[in-house]
Amino acid sequence: MAARTGPGVARGPLAPLFGSAPPALGAALRALRWAYAGSFLAQSVLALAVGLGLSAVLGARPRPNDVVALVLLGMAVVHVVLGVALGYALAGRPGRAAALAAAVATAVALSVPAWFAALMVVSSQRTPFLAGIVAVLALAYVAGFALTPRCARAALLPAATPAGVPPAAAGP
Repeated sequence: MAARTGPGVARGPLAPLFGSAPPALGAALRALRWAYAGSFLAQSVLALAVGLGLSAVLGARPRPNDVVALVLLGMAVVHVVLGVALGYALAGRPGRAAALAAAVATAVALSVPAWFAALMVVSSQRTPFLAGIVAVLALAYVAGFALTPRCARAALLPAATPAGVPPAAAGP
């Protein structure tokens, strides 16, 4: 049997989430991990590019300040905790669209420490603090990646309908 091709047929790593048939758990998990990793990487690369670009444009290097570095590091840790809480809350929503939205929102929320790392680069903070924030960013990535199975299980459930709307009238 030949594979379906043509317009309207979903292709690519996210195809299981856009097809008409419910995805298998493994396919949904793979698609959501792609979405999470792509969103996290895009946000982190953008933050790095902005940080390096600002450093190049500014030219003059400010003196490192340990208090500023500790504040940025502390804020990064707080944002990871908030990102994990947000991801956990969103990951339980049923439906494929909700699962995809949860994976992307979690990736964006957990990649906020990349912006703090960019600020550290621009403000010329010392290497131990930069290493610390890179470790926090790596921990954030792993924490979000660990939430994707919860999203995948929710993607297999039928999407929730608004209160008072019969399922047939709610749409796809």
